[in-house]
Amino acid sequence: MTALGLSDGPEERHDRPPVHYQISVTGRQAAFFFLLLLVALALAFFFGMRTGAAARKGPGAATTLAAASDLPVPTLAPSENSREEKKPAEEALGFAADKRAALKETAAAATPAPAPTAVPTPKPPTPTAAPPAKEAPAKAVPAKAAPKGPFWVQLLATKNAQAADELMKRLKDEGFAADVSAVPGKDGWFRVRVGPFKDRAKAETAARKIKVTDKQIKNKPLVVP
Repeated sequence: MTALGLSDGPEERHDRPPVHYQISVTGRQAAFFFLLLLVALALAFFFGMRTGAAARKGPGAATTLAAASDLPVPTLAPSENSREEKKPAEEALGFAADKRAALKETAAAATPAPAPTAVPTPKPPTPTAAPPAKEAPAKAVPAKAAPKGPFWVQLLATKNAQAADELMKRLKDEGFAADVSAVPGKDGWFRVRVGPFKDRAKAETAARKIKVTDKQIKNKPLVVP
């Protein structure tokens, strides 16, 4: 070895065995890392969806306001003092108020007035045929009052007085209350009747009974008042 501490001889080597590092992971640790990976992927997917949805919705509220209005939306350079940044924006908004009113008046004057709509002339009503006049109801014919009794059963009307007497006698022999009388309004006519009866039903019953009892009577007995 020289005075400078250098050795002229061969360098001495110290052979050391290599060092190996081993990391052991348990099942619980592996599951925990897997869950962290899933949560990270889910968060990345969620924020990506929100970013895409915001892009599809269009420009932000500030951009829309600036496009629809004449108010400029100031963009301030980053500064350390936030209070100083707000003052220029407020001054710009107040300065544009008069300009916005002037632009609105100009736009209102340039807008053409709507053309008046033609009012349709109402058509005259179509004449309709007058309904036919109703016929006056026919006057009700008063019903004839039913004749009141007494009722008789007339069997013969003839000018032969002898025939009328013979029929009366025969009917009396058969038990019927018969008589002969002159026909009113007809001179020389005689009638043979049986009766009188208080109601018409009894007279009709007697007429049927006489027709059955006396076979010589050819005409139908008549019930008359």
